[in-house]
Amino acid sequence: MKMSEERKDNRLKKLLILIASPVVGLVYVIALPIIAVATFLGLVTERVIGGVINVAGKTISYGWRPTESYLLGRKKKGKKKK
Repeated sequence: MKMSEERKDNRLKKLLILIASPVVGLVYVIALPIIAVATFLGLVTERVIGGVINVAGKTISYGWRPTESYLLGRKKKGKKKK
């Protein structure tokens, strides 16, 4: 008896795989062009936004100079030494 139950389970698994494989293949065939177009658009968008940010970064000055440090306070302009 037990062997026949295992055979039924095995047959059911094979039948499910046989039915599911064309469905999975169809989903893959439909999704592949969509994924390719989305990837292409993402790369183009990244290039365009990166270029705009690069140009904006070169033209905008924030006045921040990481190599300069005023540890004793802000540098005074026009103050004469005694």
